[in-house]
Amino acid sequence: MSEQNNEQKIKTISFTLPEDLLNQAKAYAQREDRNLSSVIRLALKRFLESEQAK
Repeated sequence: MSEQNNEQKIKTISFTLPEDLLNQAKAYAQREDRNLSSVIRLALKRFLESEQAK
């Protein structure tokens, strides 16, 4: 299997957030030494997993 088949396809998206929520996410990312995209991916993944567990 080629290395390219193992890579995840990543899409860039745009969405809106209340400024306070964005500031909280940025602060969390900085505390955890992560970038904002990874924080949002993790939050979405956890949300979806918790919804599936219901």
